[in-house]
Parts: sequence; structure tokens; C-alpha cells
Amino acid sequence: MYKVESLGLEEAKVAVEAILQEAVREPGPPVAVAVVDNRGELIYYARMDGATPFNRLMAIRKASTAAQLGIDTLVLREGLKAVKMNFADFGSTDITIVQGGVCVNKPDSRAVLGGIGVSGRLEQQDEELARAGLKALKL
Repeated sequence: MYKVESLGLEEAKVAVEAILQEAVREPGPPVAVAVVDNRGELIYYARMDGATPFNRLMAIRKASTAAQLGIDTLVLREGLKAVKMNFADFGSTDITIVQGGVCVNKPDSRAVLGGIGVSGRLEQQDEELARAGLKALKL
């Protein structure tokens, strides 16, 4: 038997609230935010008024990709370029290489606790917002 640590509802709420507060401080289009557990399953989702269904889809995909593969979506995209692959090679339409998905790792470990995804703004802004959620976790 083994034990696996994962983000839970309380941590997910902390990350989402931090992201939404940061998004309000920096004016821009509305965002959707998703936090998933270590298996890529949705724990918590929220969106700003006006965020689209596509923003929802992408926030969840970004978070899930980061958690399932154990790597930020930006790092994944850069790595795939280096080996001349693309995300279609994974054979799943649920995987994305769009920036804005960050992997949440256990401190001083490669163990994946979950993922955070943000969608609705420019890719770099989505990434910065997701990192604000990661920072709020104080891991």
C-alpha cells in the first residue's frame, strides 16, 4: 500500500481566490481558473463574469495537462519543439501545450500534487496569473 498526496478543496480555493484577486487588480479580459488534483481531475473551478465556455475548457485542459504530465504547459511546448514532436503525438485531445498551466509539486520533490490552469488573457498573462495561485499555496 502507498500514500499519495494531492491538492484538496481548501488549497484549490486559496489558489483560485488569489488568481481572481490578481486578475481584478490588472485590468483585462475575464478569466476562467481551474485547479485539479494529482491525477488531473477537477477540484475547483471559477470564472469571472464574461469568461467564455472556451476559457473554461482551456483552463481545465491546461491544469489537467500540467498535473498529468508533471510539467508546466509552456515547458512542455518548448520540450516538444526540441524533439520535433507536437501535442497530437500524445493521441489525446485533452492535452494542450498552450501556456497558462502550471504543475504543483511537493516542495523539494518531483511528486505532483496537482495543477492550476488559467485562460482568457494573453498566454503570458495567463501564466503569470496561474503562478500567483501557485505562490498563494505557500508550498
